[in-house]
Amino acid sequence: MHPPPNAPGGAPPPQGYPPQQGFPPQQAYPEQQPQQHVPPQAEPARGFQSAAARKREQRAEKKAEGGSGALELFFDKSIDFALIFVGLYAATSLQRCQDASKEKAEYVSLLHDFKRELDANVAQEASIEKDLGSIDATTPGENLGPMAETFVHFFEELKEDEKIVACLHDEFLAKHEDDGKSHAPEGCHDLYKQFDKGHAGHDTGFSFQPAVLTPFYRREVWQLYLADGVKTFRNKELAVSIAEVYANADLIEEQVQDIEATYNDAFMKQVGRTAATDMELAEIVHDEETQNGLSDADLTLLLHVDEAIKAEHYGALEAQRALELKVERMKKTVLVMRDEIKAVQTAVDTELEAQGDKSEDAAES
Repeated sequence: MHPPPNAPGGAPPPQGYPPQQGFPPQQAYPEQQPQQHVPPQAEPARGFQSAAARKREQRAEKKAEGGSGALELFFDKSIDFALIFVGLYAATSLQRCQDASKEKAEYVSLLHDFKRELDANVAQEASIEKDLGSIDATTPGENLGPMAETFVHFFEELKEDEKIVACLHDEFLAKHEDDGKSHAPEGCHDLYKQFDKGHAGHDTGFSFQPAVLTPFYRREVWQLYLADGVKTFRNKELAVSIAEVYANADLIEEQVQDIEATYNDAFMKQVGRTAATDMELAEIVHDEETQNGLSDADLTLLLHVDEAIKAEHYGALEAQRALELKVERMKKTVLVMRDEIKAVQTAVDTELEAQGDKSEDAAES
C-alpha cells in the first residue's frame, strides 16, 4: 500500500494531476502550519466592590458556568438575617437599658421628694398645737390646751350673771313666798352697782376669737406619683404605706374642720345668746339701781333671764364636751400618722440603699 498523495511521508502528486478533493491546493495540514502565540486577554478592570456585590458576582459567574449556587445563597441570606436580628436586639437592649436607667433615676428622685414632703407634713402639727396644746395630750378635760381658757373665761362670766340673778330672785321674788318682805342677801347691792357700771357702755366683758386650726398638708409629690409614678414605682408595699399616710392626712383635715365648726359655729352661737341674755339682765339691774325696785315687766323678764342662763350654761357645757371628744379622736389620728410617717421614712431609707443611692440626704437619715 502506498500512502496517498500529500499524506505525511507520501510522495508528491504527479505533475498534471488534479488536486485531491477535500484538500485545498497548496494548503498544508494543521500539523504543518506554524503555531502562533496568542497573548492571554486581561480581565476588564473592576472598580471598588462591596463584599455583598462580589458575592453576587461570584454567584452569577457560577450560575453562568452551569454550577449551582443555591446552597451558598441560602447560607448568605441566613447570615444576613441573623445579622439584622442581632442588630435589632442590640439596639433594643441598649434602649431598654437607657430607659431602665432613666426610670431608676426618677424613682430615686421621687423617694427623696416623698421624704421631704412627709417631713413638712409632720411639722404641720404646730398649726394644731398652737390652739389645742400638745398632740400627746388626748384625755378629755385636758386636751383643749389654750382653747380651754376660752371656756374657763366664758363660764366665769356666766357665773357672775348667775350671782346677780340669784340676788334679784331672793330680793324680789322670794318675798312673795314667805312674809311678803324682801330678803336681799348681803353684798347683793354692791354686785348690782358693779354690774351696772360694767355694762354702762354695753360691754359684756367677754371677747370671742374664732380658731383657725386646719393644717396645710402638702400633696404635690403624692399628686405627681398618682399622675406619672404608679407604674414605675418599684416597691409596691412601700407605695401602699405611703398611701395610708396621705389617707390619714385627709382624715385629719376633715376632723379638724369638724372641730372648727363645733367651736366657731356651735359655741360661738352659744356665746352670742349669752351676750344677749347678759344685756337683758343689765337692763333689770339698771332699773333696780335707778328705781330702787323692779316693775312687773322687770320681774317677768327676770324669770326669762333665769331660765335662759341655765339653758346657756348647759349648752356651753355640751359644746365643750363634744369638742373634747372630737379633739381626742383627731389627736389620736395625728399620733397614728406620726408613727406611720416615721415607719415610711425608715422604709424609704432602706429602699434608697437597695437602689444604690448614697446621697447625703439618705446618709443624714
